Amino acid sequence: MYASVVIPVWNGASVVLACLEALYAHSGDGLREIICVDNASCDESAALIADRYPRAHLICQPVNLGFAGGVNAGIDLAQGDVFVLLNQDCVVQPDWLAGLLQAFETHPELGIAGCTVLNPNGTLNHTGAMIRRPDAYGMHLTDIGEGQLRSVEYVTGAAFAIRRQTWQIVGRFDEGYYPAYYEESDYCYRARRKGLETAHVPGARVTHLCSSREWQIDLVRHTTNQHLARYRFVTKHFGSRELGEFFEAEEAAIGVEGYFDQAIARVIAARDTLRGLADILERRRTDLGESLPPAQRRQLQVGFTQVLRQSFAIAGRLHPSRSVEPLSDLPEAWQAANQQSQKLRQQEYDLLTRIYFKSPSTDCSEPALRRLFRLLVLRPLSFLIGRDYLLLAALNTMHVARMDLISRQMDLMDQLYHEEIERRLALLEILTDYDYR
Repeated sequence: MYASVVIPVWNGASVVLACLEALYAHSGDGLREIICVDNASCDESAALIADRYPRAHLICQPVNLGFAGGVNAGIDLAQGDVFVLLNQDCVVQPDWLAGLLQAFETHPELGIAGCTVLNPNGTLNHTGAMIRRPDAYGMHLTDIGEGQLRSVEYVTGAAFAIRRQTWQIVGRFDEGYYPAYYEESDYCYRARRKGLETAHVPGARVTHLCSSREWQIDLVRHTTNQHLARYRFVTKHFGSRELGEFFEAEEAAIGVEGYFDQAIARVIAARDTLRGLADILERRRTDLGESLPPAQRRQLQVGFTQVLRQSFAIAGRLHPSRSVEPLSDLPEAWQAANQQSQKLRQQEYDLLTRIYFKSPSTDCSEPALRRLFRLLVLRPLSFLIGRDYLLLAALNTMHVARMDLISRQMDLMDQLYHEEIERRLALLEILTDYDYR
């Protein structure tokens, strides 16, 4: 049994040579070939590989196909019995490949195998993984157990071995997980539906240098890609009950979100998921053989629409607007003005009652004698002694104060709307910037 190692390369000049050096030094007789798929790197990755390791098969793509696309392109040309996907910043250790190949030879039910992945300091990083319910986050296991082969939900794509027969049965990686994340989870779940097991092989050890710093360059893009891949996985693999629990968990997480980057990333990811929902469901039908009923399709549409709306509202609250000075006291000022307006309105009401000896809200069916006494005795007497003059002057003063307050309320309303419009425009500008990532 022989293996083809496929390495998707993207701007990996600082690490890929160490990866290749370890591969050729520690893979033994089981290595059939190494295929490097350069995904339109902007650095000298491809030139370094061609110069230092001409025996490696180098495929240069005109554009970045993402992890899944690069893997598919590499496996299409692979000749081995086993295909091993390896990150460009993974350094294999002695006998790593022999452990993987032995696992496939002794366990015919095994379709996919993963390695023990170590951090640069030698601590455990990955010994298998699982999809946490209900929020669908991937959780790495970090215990070696008894050192025996064990079944797991999925293994990381950083060091991921596939039997050729598995590839023929399960098919290609879903390139909709672009540029990365969850494609290996998706593949392992698809394999399990075909009756093929995924296992962690303790003796196959690699060190993951974790060299990527792309997330530091554009945190919103990085976070969006993670949420988008998670939403795609949920759409493809969750049933109706799991979807209900997922959307409840997502709503709870959005409600306590304190970071703008996370909030706006959910907006973009939910928007793009809704746009591509028909294509994702078609991929679910192709990969899993499932056609969702209309009720579950609607459940997805409503759920992701709610995620989008709630996240947009939270993003608006968290956005540090640069185009307008923060006006955080406006809501309090508006509330105070409303309370003052209600107080003035009540005072006007009381003054009118005193002037006319009758509440403005009193029923019109006033007894005739009472009405005559009020109009012929009380009102003239109030006018003769100057009481009317004083009360009307107070009413006029009250009216002017209320008009001034209404003007102030209109100014506050204008400022509130202006601030809200500025914030929404800033959010929409970000959404436009990330319309095509």
